[in-house]
Amino acid sequence: MTILNSLLFSFLLCTYSQVDDPRSKKIIDDMTARFKSYSSVSLDFSISIENLQNGSETNQAGKVWVKSDKYKLEVPDYVIYFDGTKIYQYMPLPINEVIITKPDADEDDEDFQLLNPQTYFNLSSKNFKSNFVRESTHSSREVYEIDLYPIHLNTTKYSRIRIMVDRSTLQLVYIKAIMKNGIHYTLNFKPYSILQPALRDSFFVFNRNEHPNVEVIDLTF
Repeated sequence: MTILNSLLFSFLLCTYSQVDDPRSKKIIDDMTARFKSYSSVSLDFSISIENLQNGSETNQAGKVWVKSDKYKLEVPDYVIYFDGTKIYQYMPLPINEVIITKPDADEDDEDFQLLNPQTYFNLSSKNFKSNFVRESTHSSREVYEIDLYPIHLNTTKYSRIRIMVDRSTLQLVYIKAIMKNGIHYTLNFKPYSILQPALRDSFFVFNRNEHPNVEVIDLTF
């Protein structure tokens, strides 16, 4: 499982799965609206992956750039580009390979949505119910804590998401998740960098000219 797949968040079944209180919903709606208002942003993050089945834990840092429906995600082992149509997964030397795919045409394709960092900055009320937990402090930032529960619990890969939202900036600060298969994910985000002017669309496309002799595996046909 790749680090990007670690953006596949999930949590334990909870009796509050049908709760959607007005306060948490407003915070999420405001957070999503604020994020959509940015021309483009970059975020540094750290991720911890804990596997309860074998007792292993890994930690890694990365960076993600987002513009509209496009993103680029970079971690030490590989880089993912999504230009709004195609996904490019580039693995640098010594592998020097890029795999090109397309998300499923179905807008509810969960595999694609869970791989897409934008999923967690544009949380949809059609997919989640929410419950306000409390106000607290995390990494010296005052935050709202909110639990999210998937509406279609029987068919999803996850069951609960805990998020923390900065109270003053409405930026996503923290996510903790537990998949149904017993893998726990914890992500921490540093404050966003709002980019002006906006990034060019070409920034989100893998440039073969910059990677000589790269092996291209195109699965979009």
